[in-house]
Amino acid sequence: MKLSLFNENAKVLLVGEGNFSFAVTLVKHNLNVRLIATCYEKDVNETGKKNIDILKSHGIHVLVGVDATKFEEHKILSSQSFDIVVFNFPHVGGKMRIEKNRELLRQFFISVKSVLHKDGKVLMSLCDGQGGTPADTSRRQWNDSWQVTEMAAHGSFVLLAIEPFDSSLFKTYTVTGYRSLEKKFNTEGSLTHVFKRADRPDIVNIAPKTKINLQKNNYKPIEWENSKRIRIISSFLYKSFHSTHQIHEHEHVASALRNTKPKSDRDTLQYFVDMKQVRVQGGKGGDGAISFLQLWVNERAGPDGGDGGHGGHVIFQVSADVKDLSTVSSVLEAESGEDGHNKDCFGKNAKHNIIKVPVGTIVRDTEGTILADLDEEGMMYIAARGGAGGHGNAFFKSNMNQSPKISEYGAEGESKQYVLEVRSMAHVGLIGLPNAGKSTLLRAISRARPKVASYPFTTLRPHIGMIQYDDYEQIAVADLPGLIPDSHKNKGLGITFLKHAERCAALLFIVDLTQEEPWTHFEILQYEISQFNDKLNDRPMIIIANKVDLPEAKENLKLLKEKIDLPIIPISAKMGTNVATLLKEIRKLYDLHFRKNE
Repeated sequence: MKLSLFNENAKVLLVGEGNFSFAVTLVKHNLNVRLIATCYEKDVNETGKKNIDILKSHGIHVLVGVDATKFEEHKILSSQSFDIVVFNFPHVGGKMRIEKNRELLRQFFISVKSVLHKDGKVLMSLCDGQGGTPADTSRRQWNDSWQVTEMAAHGSFVLLAIEPFDSSLFKTYTVTGYRSLEKKFNTEGSLTHVFKRADRPDIVNIAPKTKINLQKNNYKPIEWENSKRIRIISSFLYKSFHSTHQIHEHEHVASALRNTKPKSDRDTLQYFVDMKQVRVQGGKGGDGAISFLQLWVNERAGPDGGDGGHGGHVIFQVSADVKDLSTVSSVLEAESGEDGHNKDCFGKNAKHNIIKVPVGTIVRDTEGTILADLDEEGMMYIAARGGAGGHGNAFFKSNMNQSPKISEYGAEGESKQYVLEVRSMAHVGLIGLPNAGKSTLLRAISRARPKVASYPFTTLRPHIGMIQYDDYEQIAVADLPGLIPDSHKNKGLGITFLKHAERCAALLFIVDLTQEEPWTHFEILQYEISQFNDKLNDRPMIIIANKVDLPEAKENLKLLKEKIDLPIIPISAKMGTNVATLLKEIRKLYDLHFRKNE
């Protein structure tokens, strides 16, 4: 790091590793700068307190408990404006490798804008490993500087220059933080990256055109672990620049992940079950016993028949591990209690039959009355109570009747019927007439495998697919059975199909462009769902024009845009045309309407 980077009277903030020794070195060079050193730890030991006193004696302010990714939340730093922010990164093996700290660096560059002057600079030094540790052999790779540059673009910073770290000027830069740990940084092969703020990083200004001369600066060669990757460096950089450009073009939208694992060619036999009628039967109570105790000294010791055990309940319990009702049987029975025994031994109570149901399950009786709304994990509903165990003859003994010869049968458990419904099936539901390409689209955007064929047919049961995004978010998409005209009058299986749509938070209307007058298909779909539930038209929606790869689709697409005054996304689910754009629009819709609520 060259001392010329520090202007006179510059206000400098030090973060990262080795602030104590680095600050002392800057003071010795008489740079006439105003220094504020920081420490991440809030609690400092005695050695650290002595080091802080040394810095204060040289006129350096010290702040503890400073998170380099949350400057705006610090009471003192949030009101400051610095000319230079220095972030020294040890860059060792293990947890401090660059690829394991991309998110930390991204948050740092986003947060540092709040404390940096508009003309200020960020100096980030990547040391070439750290001595005194088992990771001494871990050296910098060829793409580490590009990873830092890419993360800087998230905070609107561009790389102005790369300077060799002049280790001869920082010979005392040896310790980590304020804890006086003897871990010398390998500063001989270090590089200092100088970043400045820019309105919008792009492929032209994100990096300097002049390159550092390694031979002139006596720099150790970088360890190129895989030289074959050099051939694709140009395409790698272009992708990086393109993504950072999009961040500032509009609000950043996460990208959907590609399926790298091959999918089976067979159609799946699994489907989503969002409604099921079940019959529940509580366990029968155990019968009481009739018995008389006979001892060798007393053959008439009295009645000793025990009571029967209680029958088990049938209980619905909410579990986050269950997503639908496919695991719930149509007949649910609990175990019966054990009969009583002699010698006053009671029968064993039966275990309850606990049935796992998904979050948001609604329990109705056969007349449609809502009995329970299970919307929180762990909630329980007793669907059928088990019968009580019968009393043995020992229970009936009295002064009047000392030898009762009667007992009770165990009570029968309750027998009831319920209709279970899952309130929410998926974030997004695919709505369309039969053969519009809904199943093909679900196959294209997820790992679901609903049946597809070259002959016309309609899906009879819904299938669920998950869209994976690079920020670990998942969006559930449901392939719903095709609607037909007069579905709201229960033509065919219309009411059942429309109930599936009611359980989706957003709707994707798919129109087949190869059909005559495709805009009428969209009108039919809107009419059917409005007749079933008028509120469905108020839900977020996207209109998809499918099968654009076919010749007759081009003219119909123009007519469709003229007839429907709504945004339309033309795609080809079979060929993959424009599917990436659709996935981004789905994510925008999800972030806008659902993620905040969750």
